[in-house]
Amino acid sequence: MKLSIRKYSPALDETGFTLIELMISSAIAIALLALVAGIITSQGDFFSREIALGEMQSDGRAAIDFLDRSTRNSGYNVIRGSRFLAASDHYISMVYDEDDDGVIQNDEVIILSVSNAMNDTTETFFVSPYFDFDDDGEVGQDETRDYEIRLALSKPPFNLYLFVPNKLNSEYKQHTAAHNIENLIIRYYDKNNMALPQGINLDTNDFPIPPYALSRAELNKIRKIEFEIIVRSNNEDPNKKFINNGAYQPGSVADQSGVHAYNDRYHRQSFKAVSSPKNLSVAPYGKISLSSKPDQVTCPEVAATITASVLDLSGEPILEPLKVRFNSSEGQISPEITSISKGEASTTLNYDWSTSGLTATVSASAQIDVEGKNITIFNAIPVAFDGKFADDFNSGLQPGWTPPWVVEDGKYRTREIGANNSTNGCEKLKNYDVVVNIQKEGDHSQGDYFGLILRSPSTQEDNSLGYYVARVICFSCDTDPVNHKYRLELIDRRGSVDDMLASVVLEPDEFPFITGEDYTLKASVAGDTLRAKFWKSSEIEPSDNPDETPKAADPPNPEQRGRTIMVTDTSYTQGKIGLTTNTTVNTFDNLAVGFTNNTTINNSNDLETNFDDLEEGFELGF
Repeated sequence: MKLSIRKYSPALDETGFTLIELMISSAIAIALLALVAGIITSQGDFFSREIALGEMQSDGRAAIDFLDRSTRNSGYNVIRGSRFLAASDHYISMVYDEDDDGVIQNDEVIILSVSNAMNDTTETFFVSPYFDFDDDGEVGQDETRDYEIRLALSKPPFNLYLFVPNKLNSEYKQHTAAHNIENLIIRYYDKNNMALPQGINLDTNDFPIPPYALSRAELNKIRKIEFEIIVRSNNEDPNKKFINNGAYQPGSVADQSGVHAYNDRYHRQSFKAVSSPKNLSVAPYGKISLSSKPDQVTCPEVAATITASVLDLSGEPILEPLKVRFNSSEGQISPEITSISKGEASTTLNYDWSTSGLTATVSASAQIDVEGKNITIFNAIPVAFDGKFADDFNSGLQPGWTPPWVVEDGKYRTREIGANNSTNGCEKLKNYDVVVNIQKEGDHSQGDYFGLILRSPSTQEDNSLGYYVARVICFSCDTDPVNHKYRLELIDRRGSVDDMLASVVLEPDEFPFITGEDYTLKASVAGDTLRAKFWKSSEIEPSDNPDETPKAADPPNPEQRGRTIMVTDTSYTQGKIGLTTNTTVNTFDNLAVGFTNNTTINNSNDLETNFDDLEEGFELGF
């Protein structure tokens, strides 16, 4: 047998790449990789550069905006001390009431300067601010202290720092406001656009040549400030061929460090701003600052101490002899003219509580010498006398009420049978309205009563001291409760003796006194006139004219079944308010004292609205 072997011939060329082909392919691949790597590196450099430029611009804008805003607000609501505390070509300090609360706190003393972070002190300057050291809401004439601000100016770049003085000592906290500040130049000008400080040399651009610092007297002459900031990038440009060169203005803080120019790969950008302080014209010659202790006088107080602080052009107390004249729209000022001592003068405002409340306008004026001329400075403040009193008994018993009365379920009552009085409020108060809601929880017995006390003395134990009572008494209670008869009375109570001044019978058919229903008792004293009213709280308040009560229905108006009584008497002119009863059946709620002849309190639903209106009247300002 013969075997036949057939030789295989491939259809394709399987001989592979030659060495030359491999070398060419590798070269192409390397070239492509190099190209891609170059593109990636270039993009990375681009993004790094953009991030650095963005951070640089952010620091620059933050610094210039902070300086500009602080300058424009300087002096706002500043009572004591200067608007500007220190100023030079590279630091500035100003004061303003940032939160608009009328009081300068330590964080409203703005001290800004460039400095290095961790270097030895090379320069210092002082500020002496006034601010509220003890957090009592006032800035006293002794609330000031010297602070030595320490700077490290070795070389640029610097940080812009905010220095905040401590309340308890002469140290301060240091906060970074902006980074990488290459240079800072601050220029000052007066009202005539002349450079400050006076006599300073100017360069070819008419810019003042640093270094310079303004004197205390020159601080108050500042009317315009120019800021120029050079900010540097945090890192060098990745492009090694990039070069940034230039020189610092001679004498500027960067130049003073001994580094006169730069030639490197850092990016730099200049920011400029021009600011004018807004609040320098408030007191061009001086100022009177007024305060009242207390600023709102409440019963039983009758007086407020008014203090005038007379300040010079720089906000410092005037120490030379000077007289201050006081005046008030209400009450009595004594003395009207007084001399200052250590920059302050005081007087007393007294008020006789002829009405339940008012706001007196107290003013003070003085003449100060300005360049040989007598200039009058003036100021005024409101002082509120508030005699109103309110108690809804929802939060327990307010101070001042007399035991053995208690609060139960948001209502006031006595747990003792027999004559019981509970007083509160102001003994000096003369004219007022008192209103209270009444309920009865059961049937009355013969002679049971409840009422309001008017013009009560502080002590009721002295039988020689009397007071008025507006009360409702059950004078015919031996019959069926449906037929019980009540009487609305105004009486003069002196000791155990009740002298009837006026009364009216509440007939059961026209005024059914229903258990569990809400009724209103109101009493008024105005001069020699006394008035009392009693009505169902869900109905309309009766007329002030007794002859017009009760009033039949006059469609579409509802029937008014309440009653009014009125009398003239001169026995008592002032005193507290109070509650009185001889039974445990009654409860009292929503008591309020308001203004006679000014505000009409109709019922418990009107209490909140009326007293909101009263409070608004005390929020007057100047």
